[in-house]
Amino acid sequence: MLGLQTLIEMVIYCLIDITFPSYIGSGAWLTNHQWGDYMVDGEICEWDYFVKIIAVPIDAINNSGVWYNADGTEIGPVIWGEFAIVQEVNNDPCAGAEGLIYKSPVDPGLGNL
Repeated sequence: MLGLQTLIEMVIYCLIDITFPSYIGSGAWLTNHQWGDYMVDGEICEWDYFVKIIAVPIDAINNSGVWYNADGTEIGPVIWGEFAIVQEVNNDPCAGAEGLIYKSPVDPGLGNL
């Protein structure tokens, strides 16, 4: 059985033109949506997690684990080296987590950078 990391990497590979020497500047992006439930003191707790990830633009700069565009605007935290998280949402009411964790100041949309 393939692990989640392997499946995500396969999806990313399918989204880019294989002529790029790296993902940087490729315009590749992906979303990851997970959900489930668990029991706490006899109560069913439902949770979900969603994240948008993009390949950074060619002129992006990695400064201490955060990508910035050429004018210095934050893109988002580094993930997998050449990618940035542009939006992250976690909902788990039983654990006290509800809503937006991170939203990129530059643009949380997909295909915009």
